[in-house]
Amino acid sequence: MSRIDLLATMRAAGRPLAEVIGPPQRGIGPLPTARLIADKATRDRIVIFDPSLAPRLRRVVRSVDVRPWHCEAQRYLIVLPSEWTAATFGAGIDAAQAWERMAERCPPLQQHLAPAAAFYPPDEAWWELYIRDEDIFAQPRIIWSVASVAQRFALTEPGWLAGPGTCHAPGSFFLLGILMSRLAWLALAVECQAGNVYRLTPERVGRLPIPDAPETERAAVEMLVQRIVTLTRERVLLERQFTQRLVKDFGPPGATPGAKLERWWDLEFDALRSAIAERFGGDIPARFREQWAAQHADAVARRVALSETIALAEDTLNVRVARLYGVEEEETQR
Repeated sequence: MSRIDLLATMRAAGRPLAEVIGPPQRGIGPLPTARLIADKATRDRIVIFDPSLAPRLRRVVRSVDVRPWHCEAQRYLIVLPSEWTAATFGAGIDAAQAWERMAERCPPLQQHLAPAAAFYPPDEAWWELYIRDEDIFAQPRIIWSVASVAQRFALTEPGWLAGPGTCHAPGSFFLLGILMSRLAWLALAVECQAGNVYRLTPERVGRLPIPDAPETERAAVEMLVQRIVTLTRERVLLERQFTQRLVKDFGPPGATPGAKLERWWDLEFDALRSAIAERFGGDIPARFREQWAAQHADAVARRVALSETIALAEDTLNVRVARLYGVEEEETQR
């Protein structure tokens, strides 16, 4: 069966996603300046100085933060609407006066934003940001990158914002399972593939047929997806914790792991030692090598086990989703 025939079969089994849950939307953006994005250290400095700003620094998921089944919000979006400026610095003052008072009220905030000030006239309150339909982010959203080379859909945590370069839709484990299925990706490729990149715009993803599934089948898909998401989080935590140990034990203060050490599970132990020496300028001390070799082998084995379990669950999911569309799973592998 060709991809065009598969898509026709899928359309006969359901309705477009945009009709089922409403049209997907683009993430927040474009931003007036990248300085509205802050890392955790900057966020903490601002909030320690002025705790009232805590609700104004919102966790945001960027395109690079989205992985298959999982996303993280490692950055914060500074959300200062126009009413905040008036309420904080006084109604009727101009932008130049507000900027001066910001330096007095919260120097860490003004210092973080300052590099962007040169690009705007002094009478413009360029730091203000209005988010349309902000309340929708109170609930989990399915999020994806508008331009991607792979299938990457994930579910956000309540309150997280969808940042520039992303799209989002109302979240559910069932819908996430459909979007992450092999059959859905084949259908999206027909609509969205442009060379090696997939242009997953809200309009194109909104046309994906979503099958009409009995409650028992929906529940089965949801249980599978919850398991996959949980296992994926465990794998991400394992990856992060081992990487952090490498940096803490062998790197200088403030060091970062680099590309090789971030994928420590792809390295044999001798290659891991070489990567540590290349990145941090020193080998694992001889008296600790046997211990580290055992720990590295154990971590790699645990990651392999998690990955294999995830792959088995994904295979089961693909079979279930294909049946919902009235398609044999074998047809999706041709």
